[in-house]
Amino acid sequence: MKILNPFRRSRSSIQQRLLLWLLLPVTALAVLLVLDDYRSAHRAADRAYDRLLEASALAIADRVVISEGHTGVDLPYAALDMLGSPADDRIYYRVAGPEDAFLTGYEDLPAPSGDAEGRRAFYDAEYLGEDVRVVQLSEPVTTQETRGQMTVRVAQTRNERMDLVRELTAMAVLRLVALIGLVSILAWLAIRASLAPLRQLRAEIQGKSPKDLTPLESDVPREVRDLVGAIDDLMRRLARSIEVMQQFSASAAHQLRSPLAALQTHAELAQRERDPERARDQLRQLVSITRRTSRLANQLLQYARSAADEAALSREPVDLAELARETASEHVPAALDVDVDLGFEEGARPVHVVGDPVLLREALRNLVNNAIHYCPAGAEVTVRVNAHPGWGYLEVEDNGPGIPEQERARVVERFYRGEDTRHKPLGSGLGLAIADAVARTHGGALELLTPASGRGLLARIRLPDRDAGDGAAGTD
Repeated sequence: MKILNPFRRSRSSIQQRLLLWLLLPVTALAVLLVLDDYRSAHRAADRAYDRLLEASALAIADRVVISEGHTGVDLPYAALDMLGSPADDRIYYRVAGPEDAFLTGYEDLPAPSGDAEGRRAFYDAEYLGEDVRVVQLSEPVTTQETRGQMTVRVAQTRNERMDLVRELTAMAVLRLVALIGLVSILAWLAIRASLAPLRQLRAEIQGKSPKDLTPLESDVPREVRDLVGAIDDLMRRLARSIEVMQQFSASAAHQLRSPLAALQTHAELAQRERDPERARDQLRQLVSITRRTSRLANQLLQYARSAADEAALSREPVDLAELARETASEHVPAALDVDVDLGFEEGARPVHVVGDPVLLREALRNLVNNAIHYCPAGAEVTVRVNAHPGWGYLEVEDNGPGIPEQERARVVERFYRGEDTRHKPLGSGLGLAIADAVARTHGGALELLTPASGRGLLARIRLPDRDAGDGAAGTD
């Protein structure tokens, strides 16, 4: 048995939904109006027929005769004929003298309730199993022999009244149904005209080629501009992702061509070499090239990720001191291998940023790797966390050869290597480019400065400080 899911997304159109939401309150209002019209028709019918009841009662009261202490009634049947109707309503009457002495008519015709007393009273009652409308007239009787009240009651069944009520209500219902129909047609036309910009937008999107990621040009209402803006933003990020992918593909093909050719050459030489020692030398070269190629591939992937759209990054709180301490610790063995003194300095206060911890760690790793790799033996490299109002800093300072000021703007470009570093075989020209891309995607920047000592290089990643509102301490 198929179980219906009540939370399944509706497939109805916006036009149908808007029309439904418009007609629901209109229909509810129409029902209330019909109920009010029904009550108004009741009151109108009672007012009309009550006047006839009262006229009949007055006519009967005028024919009451009091003579020699006796009360009599000369009943004018014409008074009852005026209440006759094609709806076969039945007429009942009762005439009583002083002290409610029954004179003529239907003796058990119901009397009014306590709240319907007075000279003239209209009230509803039930008589002989039927609903009736009753009028009672009370007239004073004063003679030498008799003093008191004479009462005349005339009752009529409600058939003709209800026929009139139903007729008036039916006319009101027909008017409201016609009105709802007219409103529905006008609303449908208005909604269709209002949604025309969405159809134009759909046509424009469908008409775009797969390679066309330019912003949409449709003139849409204010309520749809956010949607168009979101689509344009998606296209922009998609275009950026495609651009990064294309750059990555081109860079990978260009940069991996030479290492792969070298791998093939050394593998073939080792395969043909008969001297075991020379064969081992070729294998050592093969392992070295493999490592460089692996590092190059990893850096290409890092750059592709760091250059991705900012919206695609992970966003979480990052403690820069903890990140820098761990990064420095994992590079201690590599620094010892080349006789470089690697140290860590923590700032005066904790510094927290919001960002992608993996990318931030990779950016700092590249700065530390560059400093260790390009500094001579005996050099000092310091990893430092610092702060300035509104900003947090990840710094790597060394007393190595540094980078000439005229080249600092270019060394952050992909695959660019300075004149003084091209003799280094392990460099790929991507380390600073990765750090720069990571800083920019986090709303910061990579700064290459000369240390206060005037020697070496101070590479600093500047990032927005999440705790800037708590006050800042440190040095710029």
